[in-house]
Amino acid sequence: MAHDLTQGVIIVAEDSPPNRAILVHLLLKLGFTVVECKDGLAAFEEMKKLQEQKATVLAVLSDIMMPRMDGIELLKQVRAIEEWKSLPFVLVTAVSDKTHIMEAKDHSVNGYILKPVTVQRVLSKLQELFPQRTFPKVA
Repeated sequence: MAHDLTQGVIIVAEDSPPNRAILVHLLLKLGFTVVECKDGLAAFEEMKKLQEQKATVLAVLSDIMMPRMDGIELLKQVRAIEEWKSLPFVLVTAVSDKTHIMEAKDHSVNGYILKPVTVQRVLSKLQELFPQRTFPKVA
């Protein structure tokens, strides 16, 4: 899959193929370049590769519950890297688990998209993260 890395990339970390497909599809329709990963560890490895290629990571959308490395651990790993301290990081979650939410807040999460993922939920979160950007209308 060819990526236009000059425009920056959104990382999607989601272990559920249908949920990942929905997120990726929406982001592509909204004009973003997307790198999809099946768990937090894969996402972190991709981010390091992109960093080496001098590509810009615009944001991370990550599920919380994933094998190998969950979304909270991914958030911690990302925040530990100086140039990603303020990178927009959004957790996609069905979990109303207060401990996860508090822990994520402690690591400067930028917000949440509740499952089921809908166009409106994703779009409103992206408009919040990128207020200067104009988004195409997505039906």
